[in-house]
Amino acid sequence: MVEYLPRSAWNARPPNAGPGNLTASHVDGAVIHWPGTGSTKVIHTRTAVASALRGWQDYHMDTRGWSDIAYQIAVDQEGRAWTLRGMRTKSGANGDADVNDRYGAILLVLVTGEQPSAAMKATTRAVIADFRKLYPRGTAIRPHSAVRPEPTDCPGDPARAAIARGDFNPGHSEDDDMTPAQMQELKNFIEARTQAYALWVHKQLRRDLTAVAKAYALDIKNYERQTDAADAARAAAAVWATAPKNLAADAPAQQEPQVPDPNTDPKLEDHALDPFPPVEEAKAEEAK
Repeated sequence: MVEYLPRSAWNARPPNAGPGNLTASHVDGAVIHWPGTGSTKVIHTRTAVASALRGWQDYHMDTRGWSDIAYQIAVDQEGRAWTLRGMRTKSGANGDADVNDRYGAILLVLVTGEQPSAAMKATTRAVIADFRKLYPRGTAIRPHSAVRPEPTDCPGDPARAAIARGDFNPGHSEDDDMTPAQMQELKNFIEARTQAYALWVHKQLRRDLTAVAKAYALDIKNYERQTDAADAARAAAAVWATAPKNLAADAPAQQEPQVPDPNTDPKLEDHALDPFPPVEEAKAEEAK
């Protein structure tokens, strides 16, 4: 929920007779603006924003001859929302009577080259969500440069890129608003987990292959031993066959040796997998 600072918060002048209210059935969406001061001096504090809004109102009313500051709502880099004309009153910022009738106007308090902050984007999303409650068919979000009849660079390249990415769309994921430091931290975490997983897989494969090799070697030994026993049994049978019948009758019964089935895999003991190690443990293991 957005807390809108009232006009008194920036000591606004009373408006002159204005253009009237927006008609819900006419509204196509909201247009994003910036002040376009040409300065790189940031406007972040509450006092600085209030002073800037008063200056823009004076310029719009005294120099342009407009009824009030041109925009409906302003959003600053700290995520504060400021009531200007208000959402119901038509703006004077979009270019002509037609686009002012079809679009609202949201001012981003940005200077030249400044990127919209995560707080600014989050509040702007919430403001647009409120705007859509008043104007359900007004779902478009456009840069001023896309609707003004004459060319303009408003709202600046950073804000235009943010609009194109969908950063101001209600419901947009905050994951896309990470700072460069947060992105680097996430990258480091992913690399560490990848290394830990690779080490874990290597250990499991090495252990399982060792178990298979041992079982195979044991099976070969058993086969050789059983084959030798079979040969010995056959030789003994031949000897007893030539012996006197009374001696052969006293001989113990010979058993056919059990030869392993070459089509059957040897039975291996079950080996429970180790739990996946934490990053710190994996790094320590890798350092050995």
